[in-house]
Amino acid sequence: MSDDFDLGPAVADAANVLLVAPGVGDTADRLCYDVVTADGSRPQHLIGVAIAGSPTETIQTWRDRLGPTPSVSCLAVDGVSRSAAGDVPSEVGAAAIEYVDCSSPIRELGDRISAKLDESTETAVCFDSITDLQECVGQEAAFEFLHAIGSRIRTSDATGYYYIDRTVHDEATMTLYSTLFDAVVEVGSDHSE
Repeated sequence: MSDDFDLGPAVADAANVLLVAPGVGDTADRLCYDVVTADGSRPQHLIGVAIAGSPTETIQTWRDRLGPTPSVSCLAVDGVSRSAAGDVPSEVGAAAIEYVDCSSPIRELGDRISAKLDESTETAVCFDSITDLQECVGQEAAFEFLHAIGSRIRTSDATGYYYIDRTVHDEATMTLYSTLFDAVVEVGSDHSE
């Protein structure tokens, strides 16, 4: 686990966790991994949601960190609807990638995430990122989507981890989004907990 932050007891019981950090690249995947594995356990299934990033890189990052288990699937917002399960390099292992056309209503992404939730399987959803989602659909639609998907995750006994790049949003926006989550993990030189 990273030494950059203290998770605190609230994260252990949280259904939806906001991960706040500056930066891009693999920051979201690294931070999500640190939080998902903080107690030494691993979920049985991991659902990655990539709004603007590469789903293949997301899966590769998770495989590098977690090994061949848990099962991994990834939903990616893309300009073209297609099935890309065959595009995953064999060294990544069996992983399902589904693309959601960026011109589709945001509800389709929510429906696809919901379809992957299984109450009988310990599932973690890692969402990268709220920043990219807001850029795609606007703040109001992003807020409504996150409220709805957070409720679905909570009722399915899964845990959702949602990354937001603090350098892009003003304090009012950060406060607004934080109201949707059971816990907030904040890292960075200026805002470490």
